[in-house]
Amino acid sequence: MNRRAGIVSMIVLTTLLLSGATSQGCNSSNDSIGPSKGEVVGAAVAVVAVVAIGTVVLVEVHKSHHTIKGCVSAGPNGLQVEDMDNHKIYDVTGVTANVKAGDQVRLHGNKQKKTKGATTQTFTIEKLNKDFGPCKVPTTP
Repeated sequence: MNRRAGIVSMIVLTTLLLSGATSQGCNSSNDSIGPSKGEVVGAAVAVVAVVAIGTVVLVEVHKSHHTIKGCVSAGPNGLQVEDMDNHKIYDVTGVTANVKAGDQVRLHGNKQKKTKGATTQTFTIEKLNKDFGPCKVPTTP
């Protein structure tokens, strides 16, 4: 749903920026044909802004919702992964053939909504992006 809203807002913003009305001035001393330098600069700034905003939105949507990096362990319902960023634990389903307990991995997939009464949220794996090897065990002083 967020992706659709982002695309619609980008289309509306682009339409508004590129559909500005131009008026013909009554200045008879300026006999130039075509847009003024100010209009060209304004259009260039608008195009750069739209491209930059679109790129940031697409990167954030892709990065934040579809990858988890963490340590895989065996849990009561099968394999689990603890996200290194927010320390949430997810049950993993989907393509788990190359995912081994005890390895630190980066997984690509989708976070599922937490079901009522469940203790952990589910992450459905589409692809194992990278296997970093064994998890690093914190040392105690």
